[in-house]
Amino acid sequence: MSESKTLIGPGVKIGLIPCPALGDTTLFLHLAWRLQAAGAQVCLASASLASIREYLPALEVVGGTPDVVALAACNDLVICAIDWQVEVPLSNVAYLAGKKLPRSFKPEQQLVSLDGREIAGAHNVICRDPKAGKTMVQWIDLYAEEILGLDLTLPVAGLQAMPARPADAERRIAIFPTTPHFGKNFSPSGFRRLARLLAARGWRVEFVGIPPERQMLGAQYPGCSVHAFNDLKGLVDFLRTCSVVISNDSGGGHLGSLMGLRTFTITRRRTDFTWRPGFNDFNCVINPVLSFKWLGETVWRPFIPLRRIVQALPNWNGRQA
Repeated sequence: MSESKTLIGPGVKIGLIPCPALGDTTLFLHLAWRLQAAGAQVCLASASLASIREYLPALEVVGGTPDVVALAACNDLVICAIDWQVEVPLSNVAYLAGKKLPRSFKPEQQLVSLDGREIAGAHNVICRDPKAGKTMVQWIDLYAEEILGLDLTLPVAGLQAMPARPADAERRIAIFPTTPHFGKNFSPSGFRRLARLLAARGWRVEFVGIPPERQMLGAQYPGCSVHAFNDLKGLVDFLRTCSVVISNDSGGGHLGSLMGLRTFTITRRRTDFTWRPGFNDFNCVINPVLSFKWLGETVWRPFIPLRRIVQALPNWNGRQA
């Protein structure tokens, strides 16, 4: 048993610095709630989370560019995404990477301690085995339990003081059709067909992107509502009006899952791929029934079984909202 098992409790001050990407940020927020449940005083350094401070009671949130050195000076322990690594040797800063630490990083040369006691494995990767079938949420929980000694049976706070859900939230679907990586994205024609199928069953389908994409999405999805938000609060408030999120492998799906919504993730990967939404039990991965290589590219988009999404959801025709 690691000596760290008894180190984190009431009064211990922990700083967390997530990667800027939305999906990674939701993981660190989940870890913050785990630490909070153990009684730790938690500070999150995140530009995006700063806009939803009001939904994160008892968590301190610092916006702007994270200052790793300053956070290390005022916390007993800092857990930092490797993206923000600093060259200054800091004995109370643990670095986390998604799947691999940089080759130049030598964990054995940068021991991490809390209250004078070493935390074995503090520098780590979140996903230790991409073929294990675990979600990233399960992996971060494993880090919390095995390395930090946290009790996973304690309930986590979740987002608090949220806006009231409107009466029609049960029949509204948010579709996130893009990611920064074209190879991950399902086709616009496929999303248009899906939107038509769902609308025919009485669903209110709305598309979501980032502000620079708004004009493009409006042209790709004529006649559909298109949203783009300048901060995370705008997106969270919008998702509060929805019950389902459909997305590529992207942060929108993770946020929806974190908020308790039902999610469908369209991907060419296997159904148990690591980076899939995993904050609740209502997450489904939709992958192609077949794929093949053609001229060096993987052809998969025409073989996504959209009927699996449509048939899994209720038909609202003739029913009141």
